[in-house]
Amino acid sequence: MLQAVFGGMLGAAVLFGLITGQGEKVFQGFLQGAGDGVQTAFSLCASLSVFGGLMGILQGCGAEKGLMRMLKKPLNRLLGKMPEEALGYVAMNLSANMLGLGNAATPAGIKAAKILAEGERASNALCMFLVINTSSVQLLPATVISMRAVMGAANPEAVILPGLLSTAFSTAVGILLCKWMEKRR
Repeated sequence: MLQAVFGGMLGAAVLFGLITGQGEKVFQGFLQGAGDGVQTAFSLCASLSVFGGLMGILQGCGAEKGLMRMLKKPLNRLLGKMPEEALGYVAMNLSANMLGLGNAATPAGIKAAKILAEGERASNALCMFLVINTSSVQLLPATVISMRAVMGAANPEAVILPGLLSTAFSTAVGILLCKWMEKRR
């Protein structure tokens, strides 16, 4: 579906450019945009590698178990009783998300979701986990700060407070709505 939308947008841009005699500028814009995208991706690779490696090191040295012990009561209260294995993955996922490392959080989130699923049906714990994961409180939005630094922002860390406030609000609203929906069931 998205492929059709973007394909249509690109096709319309090319057609409009050709009709108005600006076809060369359209194609130059395509090439420049593609080049900028590749350059930005390579610049972000360093940041993602560092933080992804850090998550691997933390997991390898047992920080996952300490984090799991620290978050066990709040997570069990919020998500309901869950298997220890799921608790570890949920704790790692939420920790990575809090540090703004969405890409590093994804594998742990997928493993947690597979454990929390009840066959073909999503459990209440899985629904709550997905709501929290999607709204994801960002204590340090590392990826956004990295992107802003790569793009030359004068103050790349200026997004920390607005990001913290907005994600805290969206998480609170998500949790309240999820709990309300659980009671309606």
